Parts: sequence; structure tokens; C-alpha cells
Amino acid sequence: MRTILIFLILLPFITYSQDTRYVDSLNNVIKSSKNSEQVINAYEKLISNYSNAGNSSQAILELKNLSIFCDSNNSNCEEIINYYKAKTYFNQYKLDDAISYYDKALKASGKSNNDYFYIYSSSGKAEALLHKNKFDEAEKLLKNTELKYSGKKNIELKGVFLLLGYINYDKEDMIHALEYYLKTDDLIVKNDLENRPYKIIAQNQIAIIYKEMKNYPKAIEYVNKNLSLIEKQNFRNYYETIRLKGEIEIELQKHDAAYKSLKQSYDGFVKLDDNPNKFTTSISLGEVLFNLKKIDSSIFYLKSAEAFFIQNNFFNSLVKINNVLAKNYLAKNDVLNATTYVAKSNKLLVYGVKKEDALELVNIKIKLADLTSNYSEISSLLGLKDSITNLINQKNTKNAFHELEAKYQTQKKEQQIKLLSTQNELAEKQKYIYIGLLGLLVILGASLFYNYRNKIKTAQKLNELNELKSRFFANISHEFRTPLTLIKSPVQSLQAEISDENQKNKLHLIDKNSNRMLELVDQLLELSKLDSGKLKLILKEGNIGLFLNSIVESFSFQAKENKLSFSSTIEKNTENHHFDKDVIEKIVTNLLSNAIKYTSENEKVSFQSKIENNQLQLVVSNSGSEVKKEELPKLFERFYQKKENHKGVGIGLALVKELVELYNGKIETTVENGLLSFTVLLPLEKSNSNAIVVSKETTYSLNDQNTNESELPILLLVDDNQDVRTVLKDIFKENYQIIEAADGEQALKIAKKEIPDCIISDVMMPKMDGFEFTKQIKTNELTSFIPIILLTAKTSDEAHLEGLKSTADAFLTKPFNNEIVKATVLQLIAERKKLHTRYSQELVLRPVDIVINSVEEKFIEKLQLILNKELANSEFSSDDFAASIGMSRMQLHRKLKSLLGVSTSEFLRNERLKASTELLKKGKANISEIAYSVGFNDVSYFSKCFKEMYHCTPTEYMERN
Repeated sequence: MRTILIFLILLPFITYSQDTRYVDSLNNVIKSSKNSEQVINAYEKLISNYSNAGNSSQAILELKNLSIFCDSNNSNCEEIINYYKAKTYFNQYKLDDAISYYDKALKASGKSNNDYFYIYSSSGKAEALLHKNKFDEAEKLLKNTELKYSGKKNIELKGVFLLLGYINYDKEDMIHALEYYLKTDDLIVKNDLENRPYKIIAQNQIAIIYKEMKNYPKAIEYVNKNLSLIEKQNFRNYYETIRLKGEIEIELQKHDAAYKSLKQSYDGFVKLDDNPNKFTTSISLGEVLFNLKKIDSSIFYLKSAEAFFIQNNFFNSLVKINNVLAKNYLAKNDVLNATTYVAKSNKLLVYGVKKEDALELVNIKIKLADLTSNYSEISSLLGLKDSITNLINQKNTKNAFHELEAKYQTQKKEQQIKLLSTQNELAEKQKYIYIGLLGLLVILGASLFYNYRNKIKTAQKLNELNELKSRFFANISHEFRTPLTLIKSPVQSLQAEISDENQKNKLHLIDKNSNRMLELVDQLLELSKLDSGKLKLILKEGNIGLFLNSIVESFSFQAKENKLSFSSTIEKNTENHHFDKDVIEKIVTNLLSNAIKYTSENEKVSFQSKIENNQLQLVVSNSGSEVKKEELPKLFERFYQKKENHKGVGIGLALVKELVELYNGKIETTVENGLLSFTVLLPLEKSNSNAIVVSKETTYSLNDQNTNESELPILLLVDDNQDVRTVLKDIFKENYQIIEAADGEQALKIAKKEIPDCIISDVMMPKMDGFEFTKQIKTNELTSFIPIILLTAKTSDEAHLEGLKSTADAFLTKPFNNEIVKATVLQLIAERKKLHTRYSQELVLRPVDIVINSVEEKFIEKLQLILNKELANSEFSSDDFAASIGMSRMQLHRKLKSLLGVSTSEFLRNERLKASTELLKKGKANISEIAYSVGFNDVSYFSKCFKEMYHCTPTEYMERN
């Protein structure tokens, strides 16, 4: 999502038109002038004109001409040539090449003290880094450039300020974003035609910030300023500004005016053939048409935008589209389609979305749950809604605080200037000032007292309402518990007394549902303990060790980039705990980010975690620290910085301390021999006074159902009893593709054809029983790797032993526990996926290491023999591979997909790329020769595939190794 935002914000930089007369005049200077400086200056303007107009081929041609001219005249044009080469590559979206030439331009302009090209090369490189999502690196470069030229006259930093504004906006630091956009705006006068696009972009961004801060008058003020600047209505920025105006009108509930503005913007982008902006406008059009109750028109615009954003993987925009589509279908009472689009939004939550869109999704879920009478889900959704609302309110409060602070500082400076200029006059009228101040104090005191009294009354009313609500939940919950206890007690007594299996099963069903009712009652009791507006922690059950590993893993790469030694020791624990993922992630991320940020090259950073006495202990340390013991208490003060030129604003550690206190935990800081350590202790109790425990079902529905339906694992259900198959199908239908068979003989044929990911089979069946079926599956090369779960009513040890002898992967008895069956299937498929990971790390297939039985070992050996023979054959296709192995193309595809996690074509390509790495390490052949030797007949395609797999070009890989 970041990439498209940068593209849409910075696009106007390359939307100038080519002026034929201007080009002709520059060519005349080049041909006629004898002054080399004038000729070089003309070449520079000519190349800039072609580059800005997107005419890359002409720009490259003129760069060659300039290079020839500079060489023949002994002139140094290195920074000019490198800068425009970089810009040309950037316009072609060859970001790595662009960054390389920007670096050369920076080095050359630094030597020649060419400030102009140094600043523009710095801005250009930062822009390319932003496209690669390297926000921290881009910010560091821009900050250094700003520092280098701060205070120098006649130096234009508008590009630097504009990009810094965008970076701070992305971090939700609105006050600093606004500061940089205002700096950009102030640098450009109204009649400066050359730099007008910068001013337009800056003013649009200022309007967006005021819109997000709900200051709509200010937002409209800047939109109108821009509309007066843009004279040509076919200019892209005109339609962008009109769209922004329409979006503000939506929030002001002026839907007719909003539709008029947005339709004008949309039609403009259609004329310009600008798809990114056209479909971005379609989202807002769909929203306003929904508000105008024009449902079919709204759906039309939203679905056209949906197709574009799916094609380009812009997931954040898709959440907004799916939400509005769901609301449209709800308005049409089409619950099925509404549920479908809610599920689509659910799957996109893993990519991170705006809190406002997440809140809208929860509101839609509540409406759906109400329509389907799913009241247990509503209670958990209301808690989630409150927590998201609190986060949004905290963000808005923070922004408002910063805005007030900025205004205060400005007013303070203005007052100081005024006081200095009127000091003598104020001395003569001192008594009048004292009287005025006294009057103001009286008015202020009265106002404060009145507001305080109103707040006390409001707080009392809210407390009364909260007490009534809590009392209601507590009373009704206790009333439920009494009859439930009276039901459970005799049921348990009867279970112990009755020997009839049929009656026992019925009693077991009653007991099971009584337990479920008790769980629901306990949830109501938990809700009754919460005070309104104080819900801050959301505790969910999970494995802390695995969760911490997923967070810390990304920092090892960051430390490597910073040339630091990074180590992590995370205690393995199979037991699950309840914890707030978001809070712990913020604590760990802030501590590790600080450690890496403020640690010099070749120093050490370490992370440790363990659980003792039901407390999570986190320790983050970094060596080479310059912090002294007396400075430790100041580290947790807001906005504290040891040095003014340090990056960051000093709120990370203050936030960590507040989060730890919210968790009722402790944080300690020590420094010895340059080793700075932060130790955090967090209680893992579910009864945390500041938290609500989210049920396991809620967590699953929000986080785990993100698999594309076409990629769902295939599950084969084998049982001669139709009712048993129906029960199993209901358990798994949401997350698996289901295939059914009535006996072992039929199931064996289906398994060979479809190659399922897992099989659940009964034991006692006609034609072929479960034991024989399992043996047939495990001894067949096509199906030997498929995990099998046997279900049987036989509970004897002999039956269990026979099942294991048949090489079944699991043996469960009837009546089975639904959750245990689900967990067993999930675990077996997860175990298989470990082979996928191992395969991706192996250079050569080694059967002994990566397979689990002799049949699979022979299959892998056969694969390796075919690869050794055909790897260099570029004509060797997936069909040829299937024929060589003795399977159909689909059978081989399914087997490789399940066994190694890749399709046949991906397997061939991966093995060729793995083989190429050994040749690259030896360095005895060039890239082309290596590509052809491993079966690629197109060198550029080889480089593209190699970069996708190893995240670097073949040349870079050869240099590193």
C-alpha cells in the first residue's frame, strides 16, 4: 500500500509536457555556443525536460551526447550524468540501478561542492528507497541532508521537506508531517510556475492532515487554495484536489455535493487514462452512492475498483472496498454476499489496515450477528469495538495535543516579539494590565469551576450506569449458575451408576452442553468486572515463545544490515498462556529498535525471554552504550534525547514504561561496562485487572481463516456410515476441501487420483477395511506421504496396536471429540509443511534427511536421477517430468505440492536456481553461461527468477560469495 501512496503523491513530478520551442532553443545553444559552461547547462535542461516528460530514450541519447562533449572539453560532468541516469532508471522503475547511480551522483557532487545536485540526488535516492519500503533508511538520508544545509541561504530543500512530511505522515506523527509540508509550502511563491507542482502537493497533504484531525474548515481552506493555483483542468493535480474536496464533503455529510465533486474527478482521470487515480476515486464514489441509497451504482464502482486493486495487490484499499460492498449487500438484505465480503476483509487483516476501516468491519459484523441471532458473538465483538475505538480516540487526542502545543509555541514567539517592541508602552499602562489580568483570572477561575462541576456530575452519572450494568450482568449470571449446577450434579451421578452405553452417551451430551453453558456464564461474569472505557488489554491464548520468535526474527536481518552481532535466546514452551499480542509486540519492538538504533557497528545486541512463576521475563541488551548510570531515570521521560541530532523523538521508552505499568508489570534498567540492559517482568495471569480475555473461538475466526479458498487443503473422509461422514464434513467444511468415499476400495482409487493432504478413515468397512486401506496407501509411491487418521469404535489395546502397525499416523476412538480431531488433522498437515521449509533450504535433495519412509525415499531418489539428467535441458517441461516419473501431470503436481510445497514447474525452476548458486560461487563462468547451463534460455528471465528467490541479482550473489 505504501508504494501506491508514494506513486500517487509524487506522480506530478513527472507530468510536465514537452515544449517544442523550449527544446529548439536549447538545441540552438548547444550547436552555436562556444562557452562550455553554457553548453553543459543547456544539455542539463534538455535532459531534465525529456526525463520529466517520461521520454527515457531521448534522455539517454542526450546523456551520451553530454558525456562525449564533457570528455572532449575536459569538463567534469560526473554528477550531472549520474543523476540523470539514476532518474531515468527510476522512471523505468529499475530501483536498484537508480539507487546505485544516485550514490555515484552524491559522491561526485560532494567532491565538486555542487549543492544543487547533492540535494536532488539525496531526494531522488530517498524516493527510490521509499518505493522499496526502506522508510528508516530514507528518513536518515533526508535528515542528514537537512542538517547539512540548515542555515545556508539560497538552498532549496523543498523536495527533502516534502518527502520528510510524507514519512512522518506514514508514522502517524501528524505534527511533524504538518511542519514539513508547511516548510515546503513556504518555500514556493504563488507565481513560481516551475515549482508549482510541489506547492500543490504540499497543500493537498496539509488538507489531508487537517481532514484526519477533523478540522474541516482548515482542510477546505487549503483545497480552495489549490484550486485557485491549478489553471489547466486537464492537469492531474486538479482532479486529485477535486477528489479530496469530495472526500471532505462525505465526512461533512454533504453527499450530493460530494457526488458532484467525485464524479468530476473520476471523469477527469478517465480522460487522462490514469487507472491508479481513477480506481482510487471509484472507492469514494462507491461510498457516497451508498450514502445516497443508490446501491446498484455504488456496487458497480466498487467492483471495478476491486478488480484493479486485486490485480495490483493493494490490500489496504481492498478492506475499505469490501466493507462498503458488505454494507451495500446488507442494505439489499443479501446476507450471503455481505458475509462473503466480510470474510474477504477478515483475510486481509494480516496486512495491517487503518483502525477506522477495522472499526467499520467490526460494526458490519455486529449487524450480521444480529441478523443471524448470534448473540454470543455480539458480546465479544462489542469488546473488540470498544478497544479499537479507544485506540482511535487516543490517536486523535495525541494529534490534538501536538496541534495545541505547536499553536502555543507559535503564539509564545509572537507574544515575545510584541512584548519587546512595546515594552515602554506597557510600562506606562502597567496598572491597566494588572486589572485586565485580574479580570481574566476571575473569568478563567469561574469557567474552570463550572467545567469541573459539570465533569463531576457527568462522572457520577456514568458510574451509576456502569454499576447498574455490572450488577445486571452479575445477577443474571449467578441466576444461571444455580440451575446449571442442579443439572450437572445429578447427570454426573447417573453417569457413574448407569452401565448402558446408549444412555451414557446421552448423559455425556447433556454434560458437554452444560459445560458449554457454564463457559458462556463465566464470560458474562468477566464482562461484569469491566469498567466502561477502561478496557485496554486484550488477552488471547497462544504460545508466547512462537510469537516472540516471529517478532525477533525480523530484527536479526536489521542488525545484520547495521553490521551488528545479534543473538536471541527464547525459552521453548509447549504450554499456552493468555497475553496481549499487541502490547507485548510494542514493548519488544521498541526495546529492540532502540538497541539497534543506538548501537555502533561491530557491537552486540541480544534478546532473552523465559517464563518463571507465571511471569514473562524479557531482557534486551546492547554493548558499547554511552549512557551513564545517572542518566538511566531520564530514559523513560517523554521526548528525552541525549543528543539533539539523534534520530527519533524520544517517546519509545516512555511508551514501553506506560505499557508495562498497564500490564501491572515491572521494568528495570542497568548499565555495566558499557552493557545497557532493559529487564521487563509481565504477569501472565488471566485475571489482570486491566484486561478482557477473548475466547479461543473469536481469536480463530479473526486470525486463522485467511487461506484462499482455492488453496484450501484437501481432506478425504472414508466411512461406510453416511451420518458419520456428514458430522465430519460439518466439522471441516469451513477450512478444507472435502472428498467422500463409502469404503476403502473406492477411497484408494480417489486417493491415487486426487492426492489429498490428509485422510480420516473408519476401520470396519466392507470390501477393504481401514487397516488394509492404510497399508495400500503407505506402500504406494503416489500416496505414501499422505497422513492417515483411523477412527474406530474399538477401544481395545489390540485394535490400537493393529492400527499403529498398519503405519497409520494417528488412532482415535469413537465417539470422538471434535476439537481433538480438528487439532490432529491440523498438526499432521503442519508436520508435513516442515518438509516444505527443509526443502527450500536444501541445495541438493537428500532423501535420508527430508523424507519419512522408504517409499518416499525411492521417489526422491528417482527425482534426483531425472534432475541430474535433464536439468540443463531448457526444453524439459512439466509434462516431460511427469512422463519420466511415470505419473500424470496432475498427480505429480499434487504430490510435489503436498510433499515439498511447490508445483512441478516451481520445483524445476527452484532446482535450476539452486544449481546456479554453486556455479556462481565458483565464479568460473559468466552469468549468461551459467543461466544456459542450468536450463534457462533467457538471461533476463533467469535474473528475475534468481532475484525473487534469493533477493539479490546473480552478479550481487557472485560478489558476496
